[in-house]
Amino acid sequence: PLHLGRIAVLLPGDILARYHRMMGDEVIFLSGTDCHGTPVTIKAKEEGIMPIQAVKKYHAEFQKCFKSLGFSFDIFEKTHSKFHEEKVKEFILELYNKGYIYEKNVEQAYCEKCNEYLADKYIVGKCPHCGEEATGDDCENCNGEFEINELLDIRCKICNSRPILKETKHLFFALSKFEEDVKRVYENQDGWRENAKKILKRYLDEGLRDRTVTRDFNWGVDVPLDGYEDKKIFVWIEAVMGYLTASMKCLKERGEDYRDYWEGEDSRIYFIHGKDNIPFHTVIFPAILSGLGIKNPNLRLISGEHLKLEGKPFSTVKNWAIWADYVCKRYNVDSFRYYLVLNSPEDKDTDFTWREYINIHNSDLVNELSNFVNKVLSFSRKNYANRIPKGNIEENLKNEILNLYFYIGDNIEEGHFKESLNEIMALCKKGNKYFDNNKVWDLLSLNPSKCKDVIYNCIQIIVNLSNLLYPFMPNTCKKIKQSLDLKDGIWSFTEKKEGIIRECDILFTKIDKKRASEEVARLKENKI
Repeated sequence: PLHLGRIAVLLPGDILARYHRMMGDEVIFLSGTDCHGTPVTIKAKEEGIMPIQAVKKYHAEFQKCFKSLGFSFDIFEKTHSKFHEEKVKEFILELYNKGYIYEKNVEQAYCEKCNEYLADKYIVGKCPHCGEEATGDDCENCNGEFEINELLDIRCKICNSRPILKETKHLFFALSKFEEDVKRVYENQDGWRENAKKILKRYLDEGLRDRTVTRDFNWGVDVPLDGYEDKKIFVWIEAVMGYLTASMKCLKERGEDYRDYWEGEDSRIYFIHGKDNIPFHTVIFPAILSGLGIKNPNLRLISGEHLKLEGKPFSTVKNWAIWADYVCKRYNVDSFRYYLVLNSPEDKDTDFTWREYINIHNSDLVNELSNFVNKVLSFSRKNYANRIPKGNIEENLKNEILNLYFYIGDNIEEGHFKESLNEIMALCKKGNKYFDNNKVWDLLSLNPSKCKDVIYNCIQIIVNLSNLLYPFMPNTCKKIKQSLDLKDGIWSFTEKKEGIIRECDILFTKIDKKRASEEVARLKENKI
């Protein structure tokens, strides 16, 4: 199931998609469920179901959660589909025919008791670095990485017997042939975060090594070559190809060519993911694109660090998590979107705490945004017959808001979402202060003309807040737009000169601070 640690890393994707649509750009916002590989079979075994049942169950759950969280995917596909699997086979054959995939005999861990070659996750032993127990090619104790054959005192995780080394034939992807292509990606980086730059540089400094394409497994995409009937295509190459297959499927329905998006001069591709997936997006996938003849794509990496929970890492195993469906049922989703952006692990690990979340919700969203919108619109409805009063916008305010669109837009495109939201909220706070300082209830009788101008200016701030905040908090902004009879926003200064003001629901209500200790207690008791 999805938890907030994952949502915090993926949320920038929805912000970018909504922003670029407002800019008038043609957008495909895509993602999906990786359906194959060991984790799926392990999960299915845990639940006593078949892998296909696990895929259907969790794919449906992911779709439901993302929809509840306001993610505006153009397509959310799964890799266990006929379309994806057929296209992947075509890509594998193309790379094979071009000489980028080749055959090689290798020795591999084989369990005689289980009568099968062992996947990495089914091989346990001692870490060659720290000596603690490790699984596959990484150690949770020291975070060390190593080749599977460097693991000491190996045994089968299933039956605990010692496997032997047995020769078998596999396909390999000639990643080493694409070192110059990957170097060009590194040299032409634009809008990348530091973690992605450092990790890609490390891979290039060490030299790119060829990787196994096939594996001895019974769940995945079939290998489209004779002699590999007992193997499947490794999920590391098949899953990233899902970006291509999902875009192909989406654009086929639109009657467009997917290559225009992947290699067009005026196209841009954002990858939104956690830092654990940086090598796949900076090394593996660019090499695959190059091998398939898709040259010089304009790639931007929005690679997040880790979000912790009350000082500790999120853990699905230990149930130390805030699950997405729990949030959607019990809290305002936009409130969580707001806090996750403000507390986003953009350049360093951050910590989600219930106390801070509630404090920010009450101070920013209740005392500032909701209070400002409610009192301005209520005043207008009561004193100007439910209409926007005739007035004039202050030139300085107009220019400030106009420049804010450019500033925020640049920040969003460069992956600085936290800074963007802080600047937008500063405009809201300024509007709130402007309303209070002008004492409109006194102005109403003492200087009616000035009062109309003050309210008119406040309404224009609200109109533009509903645009600027839309990528971050879409549901809240829709409520504001409905109240002011606004059309879908564009990313530009907007002035609403006249019109009816409908009653606007209270945008946010206060959360009792006691909830923080209650939620932490629930966490510790594993009740979430």
